[in-house]
Amino acid sequence: GQILRVRRVLSSRGLLYKLPDRLEATLEGRNVLVADLETIRQAYADSDYPTAIKLIEEDRDRILRDAANRDPIPALAELAQWRGIVAAASNDEDEAVRQFRAAYRFNPGLTLDKKLASPRVRTYFKKAQVEPEDRGVLKVAADPDSATYTVDGGEAKPVSQKMVLPVGIHLVMITAEGRKPWAELAEIRPSKPYKLEITLDAEDKVDRASKLVDEAVAAPAGKPRLKRTRALAKLTGVTRMLVVEEGDADHITMRLYDVEARKVSKPLEFDTDATSAVIARKVAAALEPDNLVDVDTVVVADKAAPAEPMHWYQHWYVWAGVLGVATAVGGGIAAYDYSHRAPTSIRGF
Repeated sequence: GQILRVRRVLSSRGLLYKLPDRLEATLEGRNVLVADLETIRQAYADSDYPTAIKLIEEDRDRILRDAANRDPIPALAELAQWRGIVAAASNDEDEAVRQFRAAYRFNPGLTLDKKLASPRVRTYFKKAQVEPEDRGVLKVAADPDSATYTVDGGEAKPVSQKMVLPVGIHLVMITAEGRKPWAELAEIRPSKPYKLEITLDAEDKVDRASKLVDEAVAAPAGKPRLKRTRALAKLTGVTRMLVVEEGDADHITMRLYDVEARKVSKPLEFDTDATSAVIARKVAAALEPDNLVDVDTVVVADKAAPAEPMHWYQHWYVWAGVLGVATAVGGGIAAYDYSHRAPTSIRGF
C-alpha cells in the first residue's frame, strides 16, 4: 500500500519518467496477471461456464506467450484452479481433478477460496493432491543445445536429459543465456513420450530488462546493487533508480541510486503519517548531489542474501512480497513494481 501511495505522489508532482508501454507493463508484471479474473468470477456465478472457460483459456495462452518477461506460475496456478472449479460445477470429475492437480503442482501452497469451496470442490481438490501412479516420459530438444529446462518450477536440467513424470498437465520452461524463454503446458501420458522441440529466439530489450530487474533485486544494497542497476540504466536510458529495500503495509525504506555518480542516498523512510508534501520533498532532496554518499560506505548485514542472484525459475515457488522500483532521469522518475521470490519475507530487497 505504501509503495502505491508514494508512486501516486511522485506521479502527481511530475517526478515520474514515462517508459515505453510494453517495457512498463513487463516490469510491473501486468503481462502475467490474470486480466479477466473478475469477469471469470462473474461468468461462473451466472453459471455461464462456456464463457468462463473461454476467458480462462485466453488468459492462459497470453500468459504462456509472455512467460519470458515474468514468472507465469502464480497466474497459471490460479487459472488452473478456476478451470477445476468450473469443471466441478459441470460435474466433470476427471477434468476437475486434472486441473486442480495442475494448480497444486504449480503452487503447492495454493488454498481454495472458502466461498467457492463446495463439498464437491473440496473432495476433488483433496483427491488432486495425491499424484497418480501412472508415469510418462518428457523429452526436450532445443536450440541452443546449452539450454536448460524446468518442470513445474523445479530444478533446471539439461535439455538432453529426459524426465519421467506423473501423468497429467505440467508446465515446461526452457531457458538459455541471451535467448527468450519458452513456456508450454505439456500433457504427459503413459502411452507415448511427450516430445518438445523448440528453437529459442534471441531475447529483446523487454526480456533483458526483466532479467536485470531480477538481478538488481537479488543483489545486496550498496555497491552490488549499483552494479546491477547500471546495466538496467543502460537499457532504459535512465540513470537514477529509487529502490524500495524493505517494508510492510505501513512503512517502507527506499534508497536512490545514482548510476553516473556511483553514489547512493541515505535511507528514505515513509509511513502512513507521511504527507504528500513530505514524500515529494524527501525524494527531491535525495536527488541533490550533496545528499548522496559514496556507494562504498553502504554496509548492509544480510546473511540471508545469496552469494549469486537466483532467477525465479531456478527454485520452487515461495511468494514473498512486492518490490517497488523507480528510475529517475532529469526531472523524472520511471516507476514500476517487481515481484520477487525469497524464502523469508519482503526483507532483503
